[in-house]
Amino acid sequence: MNTDWLQSFVEAANQKSLSKAANVNNISQPALSKHIRHLENELDVLLFHRTSKGVELTKEGERLYARIKPVIAELDDIRRELRTFRRDHPIAIGSLPSLATYYLPSRIKEFNFLGRPIHLMMQNTSEELVRALQEGRLDAVFIDSLYTKNSLWSCELFTEPYCAVFPLGHSFQSREAVELADLCKEPLIVHQAPCDTRKRIVNQMESLGYKPNIVSEVAFGDFVFGAVSAGMGITISPEMLVKHVSHQQIFTLPITNFGEKRSISLVTRRKEIGVKLYKFLSKFMEE
Repeated sequence: MNTDWLQSFVEAANQKSLSKAANVNNISQPALSKHIRHLENELDVLLFHRTSKGVELTKEGERLYARIKPVIAELDDIRRELRTFRRDHPIAIGSLPSLATYYLPSRIKEFNFLGRPIHLMMQNTSEELVRALQEGRLDAVFIDSLYTKNSLWSCELFTEPYCAVFPLGHSFQSREAVELADLCKEPLIVHQAPCDTRKRIVNQMESLGYKPNIVSEVAFGDFVFGAVSAGMGITISPEMLVKHVSHQQIFTLPITNFGEKRSISLVTRRKEIGVKLYKFLSKFMEE
């Protein structure tokens, strides 16, 4: 049985008037009458007697009313409870570490979606974030666009190149750019697996027939730049990260043939959240 039909029936019984019940339910009287006719047809009973003063329940109507009124009241309580829970429950946003550190904080600090707070969670790979989104543990994720799924709502936010990062005094310091082949034999510092950037570096070097000369693996964060600054090796990093570590004793060079740039997308399960969050971010970028 359709809950709208039942709601119309209960309100008509309460008001003893189809017009008053329609006003209470905020629908037209013909629509409410249609609900009741559908219900009567499904149950194969007459629920109301029409009178000059309004409507009165039949014996069958009285029995249905007695059984269904507490059910409708319980459904109303459930709706109210879930609305309260949803309003108080945080919107869970997932992000790659670099975006959570340098891109998102200033952009989402004033984001408001129906008064709900925001909880930001970091994962090392886009695959992990998409899995958490699909499983309902996250409401929105900021990931590498390569990992978006057709079943999800998504929108590309920006693209950025990868840069080679060297310690000061390195022999390449006088250059204006490098090729990827120039870096394949250099001692390489990378983040610990799993990591989207590490995976891309390895794939790019192997496509040239080289095995990356990985000499050190570090935890996520700016530790990799500290290791480069200390002369332990070089690294390759998205442009966003190196823009924020000018205090380190390092320099960067563009890589002329590092395949595709890194593309970042906003991905959500519900278009409603995705569109609102994207509009908010777009407004921030315009300002």
